[in-house]
Amino acid sequence: MTDKETIEKINITLRKTDDFFASVDVVPESYKQMAHSNNGHDEFYYRNLWLHDKNHKIKSKQNMFSFNADEIEQYKIPSYVVGCSGRADMFAKYAQEIGLSDIFIIPCVKIENKGHQLSGHQIVAVKMSNGLQLLNPAGGVKNFNRAKIDFECKIGNKIDATQHGTNDYIISAILTPNEHAQIDSYEKLKKIYNRVFIKRIFNNASIKIKNLFNIQNQFGGHEQD
Repeated sequence: MTDKETIEKINITLRKTDDFFASVDVVPESYKQMAHSNNGHDEFYYRNLWLHDKNHKIKSKQNMFSFNADEIEQYKIPSYVVGCSGRADMFAKYAQEIGLSDIFIIPCVKIENKGHQLSGHQIVAVKMSNGLQLLNPAGGVKNFNRAKIDFECKIGNKIDATQHGTNDYIISAILTPNEHAQIDSYEKLKKIYNRVFIKRIFNNASIKIKNLFNIQNQFGGHEQD
């Protein structure tokens, strides 16, 4: 498949993903009446209401990560419930259905949290002639040029995952859709995030020790002179 053909399929997939969520992202009036804030966090409040609504008990111990792509589609679960993780799942599902086989889901963790209260963003990658092309299947993107993220898809890389102009996320893993489907809780996702921070801490410590060793060697060399 040529890159041009791949991009055409990506465009179809982005539109299909966006159209699906646009059709189901209707917030019930009862949820709006119960919302208690106007500070931009209502979607999280709506999510909690949806997950605890007696009409939406699809599975036990459900959370935003517990739904796979088939369930999201079958039960028409809104993106304010499943978030970017669900959008990535749906992109992968539709991409595979249209014939794109080399699809990956990329969990990214925000740098500023430093391993305490971790937050992240899930994006996708599609194999093209020059390697894995990162894409952000966010709402309203609809086409390849607006969705693409021009950073190398490599674990540990700092990237602009949310396309806000700052490289404040670290690629934590490169997962197949099946592997990503196994991450059905925040606790499992946090383990992936933490692996990146532990590795960064170890690398930073190694660099400090190496620099200290070099300084000591230089100092010792001057003493011999």
